[in-house]
Amino acid sequence: MIFRDSIIAFLFASSILTSIGASNLSTCNKSCLGRLVDYPFGFSGGCKIQLNCSSVGQISLAGFQVYNMTSDSIMIVFPGKCYRPIEEIKKLFDQHYAPTWQNGLLLQNCTSSSSSCVVPASYLESSVKLQDCKNRNLSCHAVTNSGIDVLSYENISRTGCKFLFSSLFVEWSVKWNSSLSLDFETLQLGWWLTGTCQCSANATCTIVHLPNNSSGYRCRCNDGFTGDGFADGQGCRKVSGHRGGTKIAVLIGGIAAGTSCVAVALAVICCFFRRRCTTLKSQMSARRLLYEAAGSSSVHLYTYKEIERATNGFSEKQRLGTGAYGTVYAGRVQNDECVAIKKIKHRDNESIEQVMNEIKLLSSVSHPNLVRLLGCCIENGEQILVYEYMPNGTLAQHLQGQKGRALPGQCALQLPPKLLRPSPIFTRP
Repeated sequence: MIFRDSIIAFLFASSILTSIGASNLSTCNKSCLGRLVDYPFGFSGGCKIQLNCSSVGQISLAGFQVYNMTSDSIMIVFPGKCYRPIEEIKKLFDQHYAPTWQNGLLLQNCTSSSSSCVVPASYLESSVKLQDCKNRNLSCHAVTNSGIDVLSYENISRTGCKFLFSSLFVEWSVKWNSSLSLDFETLQLGWWLTGTCQCSANATCTIVHLPNNSSGYRCRCNDGFTGDGFADGQGCRKVSGHRGGTKIAVLIGGIAAGTSCVAVALAVICCFFRRRCTTLKSQMSARRLLYEAAGSSSVHLYTYKEIERATNGFSEKQRLGTGAYGTVYAGRVQNDECVAIKKIKHRDNESIEQVMNEIKLLSSVSHPNLVRLLGCCIENGEQILVYEYMPNGTLAQHLQGQKGRALPGQCALQLPPKLLRPSPIFTRP
């Protein structure tokens, strides 16, 4: 009797432990010391894409620090390291993520001397710790987009290089086929889920084209909705408006303005001359910074009013896209030239220095995926870069044999003939 009761108790305890274990496998911890991540990311074995969380709340993946995650990519810090075996990058090729073609790899000890992207050695020495390497000869390897969203490990192994020093990332707009910025010691990973699309309502499924004729998918909420877009995640919920509060605020503001209009008028007169002096000082400071960054290159300094006029006050109708570092608008400057205007997000107190470094870099770097920098604006606390416009339409349209997409507004009527020639990125064998 006692033996039978012991067996029953053992079986009961085993069933409880089994159910607890199954529950732990299906549960995904999405918090790293209070910092939450969206599906499919998490920090436990039950998550589709498992990240690591340190004791101080630092998020990492495969031993590399993660500094940003978006609806289609993972941005990691890839510090310069002399004589890092090229095989180390293999751990960044997973069934759910891999490096994208927007990266340029800085390689050492290569059997081939050819480089598909060019970065001045002097700029490398000032940007990364290249002075620690005995052999400072680096080859820059970049892959042109051929319809595959991520690289394969074979793309890198067949370069014949022994060491991987670091990486540079070209922020690229696939929608408008133009580059936005260039960052050193940064690597972009594209991520996806396998199987058939399992998106929630009010979400769009995007197919990710992978090497070896395979594919994955991602989900993204439609305009007017927010969330992760996945049926197994939070899904999509409608963005609520605040119309009532806005009307009340307008009413209160109108009453206050009516009772103090005389004081405001006097204040405007007093502030006009002060602002005029401040603007002149700001323009002189901006010109000095631009000269230090770009030197003798033809990078034009635009005023904030010119940028506002070119974008119709940063109109949503002229917005080309929003990336990890800012928003890009289509615009037309005074000489009727169509341009792409990038309004950089305020990330930290060193944003002006970062913009100057980017101007210095883009003025001296030659890369097949980089467009020409035309000018900048450093005024009213904003950092804005102006690039040449690439009106080639989406990559998918070219691959499917369709015509390029029309430019917004009247820009299509102002295109010079040289922009109508086929882009080399599509004519290269």
